[in-house]
Amino acid sequence: MFRVAARSVRPAVRGFATASTSAGENEFVARRAAVRAHAAETTDLWRKISFYVCIPGALVGAAWTYKLETAHHEHLEHLKHENGGELPERPVYSYMNIRNKPFPWGMQTLFFNPEVNIPAASE
Repeated sequence: MFRVAARSVRPAVRGFATASTSAGENEFVARRAAVRAHAAETTDLWRKISFYVCIPGALVGAAWTYKLETAHHEHLEHLKHENGGELPERPVYSYMNIRNKPFPWGMQTLFFNPEVNIPAASE
């Protein structure tokens, strides 16, 4: 009802934006273009960083870790060979694996591996 009354007072005018030559709109368009250009430059920079720095860095790190783990495995195999197929018994010191109270699943940690870790002494 109100809309009809408002139209009768003022004739229909185009309700969408048109090209304007006002200074305020030109500044807005220029600023928006500058933001888009900056976004394009930043995107290109981070794409180059990802492809030329991060991916090769991850590959070098993986190769280095593989080399280290291979050497460690060879060392363990050598120790097993020297001791008749078994790893030598590791010393158990009083300050190692202290458990004041058991875990809900037992005395060992969640990531306990009997081949690598020393079992905790139950008190």
